[in-house]
Amino acid sequence: MQNNPPPNYTPPNSQPPNYPPPGQPFGQPPKKSKAPLIIAGVLGCLVIIVIIIALFGGLAYFGLKKAGEAAENMNTSHGASRPTPPPRASNMVHYVNTREGRTGNLDKYYVGFSFDYPNTWKLDPDPAPSYVRVERTTAADLTTENFSVGWFGATGNAKGDSAFLSKMVNQLADQISGNFPGFEKASEGATTINSYEGYELRFQRSEDQVSAGQLPYWGRIVVLLSDDDPSRGVALIMLATNKAQGVKSLDDVGVKGELRGILDSFRLDTTE
Repeated sequence: MQNNPPPNYTPPNSQPPNYPPPGQPFGQPPKKSKAPLIIAGVLGCLVIIVIIIALFGGLAYFGLKKAGEAAENMNTSHGASRPTPPPRASNMVHYVNTREGRTGNLDKYYVGFSFDYPNTWKLDPDPAPSYVRVERTTAADLTTENFSVGWFGATGNAKGDSAFLSKMVNQLADQISGNFPGFEKASEGATTINSYEGYELRFQRSEDQVSAGQLPYWGRIVVLLSDDDPSRGVALIMLATNKAQGVKSLDDVGVKGELRGILDSFRLDTTE
């Protein structure tokens, strides 16, 4: 450990003492300029301001991050964000499902929805056991395209339960098959309608009946779950024949013809 030098010790080769300028009493330290203090004060204020801005900026960032996470969680719990419906043309009729007058399962498993359909289609005044049914026919009263919306329910959360959804579409197929001579199941599997995840069964008129001269038809049964309550949902039933413009096969149902416009406008859980 080094010893401290004695008081007033001047190391060799050091600078001479700094004597006070004339007019200043000897032994009194010289008056220091206030400029360094002012500059230091200004710099200190600037540092404080920068820290405050950074602090508020950090809080704002974390606030926006939390808000984004909350919005993401909301979308996760209520389904993905849905595309904006296309502008409604003047020749389209807007249908909104309501609970008014509903009884039985239509009330018990009620789900709100809406869609647009061309004003050349006919609205069935008695669509039971469905909520609604609309249809376009030829001049000879032959079906061109048909669209109906019914209900379905589960005892618990059916989201992601493909076995249950498969059972539902097959039961619906059994119920409606008697209305379609030559009914033949073609396929089934997961599907999406306007970002609504669902499950579908596709059907058609058997090839032997078509070969015998019967009008070919193709159809889809699609079940979609409610965003708010995944223990219930709707069943969409679509039918098209080769009388519909552009429809030539099962893959064209809901993709071509006027059914496409109906599906594009379909929305679940509407509050309108």
